[in-house]
Amino acid sequence: MPTIGQPLSALFASFEDRPVAAASIAQVHFATTTEGEAVAVKILRPGIEEAIDRDLDFFLWLAEWAERLHPPLRRYKPVEAVRLLARSTRREMDLRLEAAAAAEFAENNRDALGFRVPRVDWRRTGRRVVTFERVEGLPADERDQLLAAGLDPDAILERAAVVFFNQVFRDGFFHADMHPGNMLIDPKTGDIVALDFGIMGRLELADRRNLAEVLLGFLERDYARVADVFFRAGFLPPDQDRAAFTQACRALGEPILGLPLNEISFGRLLGQLLATAEEFEMETQPQLLLLQKTMVVAEGVGRALNPAVNIWTLARPLVEQWMRENLGPEAQLREAVAEGVEALRRLPATLGRLERLLEAGPRPGPERQGDGRDRLAGILLLLLGLLLGLALG
Repeated sequence: MPTIGQPLSALFASFEDRPVAAASIAQVHFATTTEGEAVAVKILRPGIEEAIDRDLDFFLWLAEWAERLHPPLRRYKPVEAVRLLARSTRREMDLRLEAAAAAEFAENNRDALGFRVPRVDWRRTGRRVVTFERVEGLPADERDQLLAAGLDPDAILERAAVVFFNQVFRDGFFHADMHPGNMLIDPKTGDIVALDFGIMGRLELADRRNLAEVLLGFLERDYARVADVFFRAGFLPPDQDRAAFTQACRALGEPILGLPLNEISFGRLLGQLLATAEEFEMETQPQLLLLQKTMVVAEGVGRALNPAVNIWTLARPLVEQWMRENLGPEAQLREAVAEGVEALRRLPATLGRLERLLEAGPRPGPERQGDGRDRLAGILLLLLGLLLGLALG
C-alpha cells in the first residue's frame, strides 16, 4: 500500500480482492485490520488521475471555444463551470479530503438521533486510499424490507427530514449525493447510516437565507418577495424586468400550490425557478444547482418510504423556526451588533494606520503638529460615534 507508506500485511490481516462496490473512479473492498476490526477500503482505480485530467482539459477547451464563437453563452459561465467541475473532481480524487468531509459531517451530526456517519480510520487513509469502519444495513428505499425487519418507515422518514434540514439550513454543509445507494438503514436500530462523502455541498448563510425566503414566498404566494430575493442577491441583472420575473414566478407557483403538499416537489420547483431565471440572464449559481439535485433525490427517498408524506411537511416547522431566528428583527439586530463588535475589534489597527498616516505628513512647526493631533482626536470621536451607532442601531 505505497500511498500510505506501509505494506498491505502491516495494515490488514485480510483483504478481499473482489470489490463489493465499484464506480467510475474508485472501488470498495472489505478488509479486516490487524487489530481485528472490519473495515471498508475505498481505492482509486489505477491511472484514473491521468484519464480524468485528459477529459477535463478537453472539456475546458470546448468551453473556451464555445464562449469565443457564441458570446451570449458567457452568462452561463461554461468555462467557470468546467473549472468548478475540475476542482471538485480533483478534490474527489484526493481521498484524504473525502475522509475530512466525513469527519466534519460526523462532527456536525454528533447529536443527531437515528443518524450516524462511519468512523474514519486515519492510519489507513492516504491520497488514493480511505478506510472506514464497515457498516451493513438495508436499502433506504425498500419499504417492504424495512417493514419485514420490524422497522417503522415513517420514523425513519422523520429522522431523514430533520437531518436534511440540519445539513442545509443549520450547517450549510450537506451530502450532495444522498441517493439510496449511499444510505443504509441499520436493521437493529433503524438508524440512517450515510456513505460516500466524495461530493459535498456548502451554502453560505446568505444563500441559506435566500433559499428560506424563496420557499416562504412560494408557500405564501408572495411572488414579489421571490423576485426581490433574486434581484437583491444579485442573481439577476438590475436592468431586467422585475414585474415580468414576478409574473413568471406566479406562473410556476400557482399550478402546484393548490395541490396536496405530499404531491409537491420543492426540488423540482427550485429547478424550474432556476431555469426560468436563466431566461432573465441569471448567472449560473452552482451551489443552488447542486442543492436542487440533492433536494430531488431526498424527496424521492422520502416518497419511497411513505408516498403519502412529503419530506418538507415534516421539515416545515424546523424551517419556519429557522426563518424566525435568522430573518426576523432580532436576527437583524444580532447581525448589526456582531458587525459593530467586529469593527471595534479592528479599531486599534485602523487607528494605528491612521495615526501613522498623519505622522507621515509635513511637520512645519508646533502649531501645525497640534492641529494634526486635534484632527486625529476629531476623527477618533467620529469613528467611535459611527461604531456605537452601528452597534445600537
